[in-house]
Amino acid sequence: MTLAPLELPADLDQLDDAPASRVEEGRILVVDDDARATAFMRRLIERDGFTHVDTAGDGRRALHMIMDHPPHVVVLDVHLPLIDGYSVLREIVRSDERTGRPTGVLAVSGDPTPATCQSILWAGADDFIPRPFVSGEFTLRVRRLAKRTQSLRRALAYSRFLERQVQSSEGLGRLADDDGGRWL
Repeated sequence: MTLAPLELPADLDQLDDAPASRVEEGRILVVDDDARATAFMRRLIERDGFTHVDTAGDGRRALHMIMDHPPHVVVLDVHLPLIDGYSVLREIVRSDERTGRPTGVLAVSGDPTPATCQSILWAGADDFIPRPFVSGEFTLRVRRLAKRTQSLRRALAYSRFLERQVQSSEGLGRLADDDGGRWL
């Protein structure tokens, strides 16, 4: 028995839902109620080469932005007005599960206690950095999450591509079984 050759796209980026080819082209959302902190973090991320950095000053605005244009990474303050960081994180996790598109979350807080760090990580954040932080460490963590999210999204897109190939070949397999076991 032989299988038909699997024809892969010439460029993996042609797959449905494939991420941008350069990690710096991914969308980053910075969510913090402190306007100076938001501007500072945005400036650091842009200085590191990222071209699509948006900001939100509260949890409600962040959720609207996340649903309208899902980011690759969210830099999320734990303590926010209107809707707190934990609630925003819960919605990100639900959305990721529903859509199959992972979002990297870097939680930030001026509360460096182990309880804050542990609780936000248990809630689903990928990383936590207390304020004040070293600029280089902050951008390194954002970049690491952006790369990881891009890799995960690419792997999931490739998996969906393979699933479609298997499903379409199953139809050929049924035809072959009807023809005495020979593959068409």
